[in-house]
Amino acid sequence: MTDHLTLLGTAMNKRPEQLLGVCKRSLKGKLLPRLPVNVDRRYERRTPENPTAVVEPIRENTAELQRSTASRRETFRERANDAADGTLTFLNESVEFPDGDRVSLSPERLEEQSLHWKLKCWGFEHLKPVWLGYTDPKALSGDQRRIHRRWLDEWINAHPIAAEPGYLRREWMPHAVCLRIWNWSRYDATFGEGLSPDFRRDIRRFVYKNAAFLSDNVEYGVGGNHLIENGAALVIAGVYLDEDRWRRQGRQILERAASNQFFDDGGHVERSPMYHAIVCQRYLSAHSLLSTVGEPSGEISRCALESARFLQRLRPPDDRIPLLNDSVFGEALALTECLAYARAVGVSDGSSGTEIGRMDGSGFYWLGGGDDRMLVAAHEITVPHLPAHAHAHPGHVCLWIDGQRVLTDTGVYEYAAGPRRQHARSARSHNTVQVGRTEPARMASSFWLWGRLGPTVSFAETDGTLEFSYSVDGIGRPTYRHDRKITHESRVWTVGDRVDSNGKPVTSRLHVHPAFDARMANDRVRIEDTQAEPVLSVAPSGHERVSVETAPYYPEYGRERPRDVIVLRHSQSEPLWVQFESSTE
Repeated sequence: MTDHLTLLGTAMNKRPEQLLGVCKRSLKGKLLPRLPVNVDRRYERRTPENPTAVVEPIRENTAELQRSTASRRETFRERANDAADGTLTFLNESVEFPDGDRVSLSPERLEEQSLHWKLKCWGFEHLKPVWLGYTDPKALSGDQRRIHRRWLDEWINAHPIAAEPGYLRREWMPHAVCLRIWNWSRYDATFGEGLSPDFRRDIRRFVYKNAAFLSDNVEYGVGGNHLIENGAALVIAGVYLDEDRWRRQGRQILERAASNQFFDDGGHVERSPMYHAIVCQRYLSAHSLLSTVGEPSGEISRCALESARFLQRLRPPDDRIPLLNDSVFGEALALTECLAYARAVGVSDGSSGTEIGRMDGSGFYWLGGGDDRMLVAAHEITVPHLPAHAHAHPGHVCLWIDGQRVLTDTGVYEYAAGPRRQHARSARSHNTVQVGRTEPARMASSFWLWGRLGPTVSFAETDGTLEFSYSVDGIGRPTYRHDRKITHESRVWTVGDRVDSNGKPVTSRLHVHPAFDARMANDRVRIEDTQAEPVLSVAPSGHERVSVETAPYYPEYGRERPRDVIVLRHSQSEPLWVQFESSTE
């Protein structure tokens, strides 16, 4: 019943173009493979026999990305060599293929992998470490080029469009198509001088076919970061193959998204720092490519600038993204790499003259400064029509001491529905309160979420005080109100919670980074480093029971680490108080 309610609520919040897009995708995916029409042959006929490519703008932009990620060049080369030897690793999960030449089919080898993993394989993400790791066109060996050629040939022969029902949710899912366009166009631009004429022709025909298909199947039904990915891929395809219609279509998608997918503070509406870095990179690339070919877009350039400035404002003392909502390390460009890329393409990263304390549109606020800072997620639980990557963490706090993250978020293990996915999105996995055993929003499956909090926020930077209030009232959940007040003075943060829970017990949790241990010490909890040196003291007040338990931490896809969690339980209506100090007395 709850799953049906959540699905209904999620669907009701979708915009008309999203619902229409879902209907069109479902009909196409089911009907076209059953019609007496060879869809793949139609796209083959639309593809020129020998398309002309304009590689210089792509080569210049790729070089800017290579310079921005230069510190990882050896790692990229190792991953590229592994792929050539037949081992592909995505989401920290490796699969071995015979001779490295059947990496895109081999259904018996991919059968146990998640859709997320398969999309990366189908998107030729194993080419990314090749064009990021090698800057010299002559650096690839003849064997590597032959293996890459076999990858392409195998795909062309084994994956016709609309060969079976559901193709739009599988190997021809537009998101995978976008990745193929990015990876093969950059591959040709980087190594084309060392490739045979036939290989270059086949790459260009392949990109052309994929771009034509993408142009007809833009993900309006999904929206969000997927739609931005579509627009950016059409821009690069239009530049690479000198097709004005694709450049124009991609530009229109990105310009519209710039106006309706970003808050006034420059943050992306899905409120995931990881996805923000991904869409920021796409806007930076589109800005660079369009400017190079003499077709700059003021709206795209503005969005690239403001999204980079937002990333700078969100930048923690340890220079790694906060893992808020669906975020992990290692998926997007690293925060410092993305800002370096912004500088490389001529976009300021906003490192000077920009307030770092508040991001009102996104609902993120910093308390403190320098290496000792607290980040508060004081925002609505989700944008109603884009709930897929939202977590239930109202008023969630993260804390850095001496530049190290001490109180952490949770991250994401996987996107497949299951206990890990449910746990990662839940209030119990964040540094906030939970009433009873329920959640402040209804969650089901992998991406369904329904519920609104109607938060009010008051933030005074001058005296370091933030007040956050919201109410929960809905079907299948207890009605309650939560008021959280956080104050900061010197190196002391005080978090106060008043919860009108209608008699339900209240639990507050503080998740400690795995690098530290939490220990009970009389009426306090000491957080210590590996040398048993104190880092933080937690002094709770008004709780009936305080304990240190264990909870999972998912800093990367497919990686789970245990960590201590301080659990404070209370069954009364009086305020709950927690005070953090930077050191133990």
